[in-house]
Amino acid sequence: MTLIRKNKNLIVAFSLFAVLTVVLIHKLSVPQNIIEVTIVEGDTLSQLAERYAGDVSTDRWIREVATLNNLPDSAIIAGEELKLPSYFESEVDDTRLVLAEEGE
Repeated sequence: MTLIRKNKNLIVAFSLFAVLTVVLIHKLSVPQNIIEVTIVEGDTLSQLAERYAGDVSTDRWIREVATLNNLPDSAIIAGEELKLPSYFESEVDDTRLVLAEEGE
């Protein structure tokens, strides 16, 4: 008990440092934005991860997408709307050119 009393300030400083470290790690691991995209033919979760995952590992990002969208596996379907975590500070421009087929 006397050891704790003698080092009270050191213990408080260490505890504060530990809490701030945990908060910072959590903040850095939370997506900056949740965006919605419509899947187009040929899209894969790995390709989308290249665009939106930032420094987060592809596997982790895909697990987050699966959780956000209640996906049983990593298969996605063209035309499907998906919520995606985006780890970039600014919004990613996801403008796509879609050509209408003849007769549309």
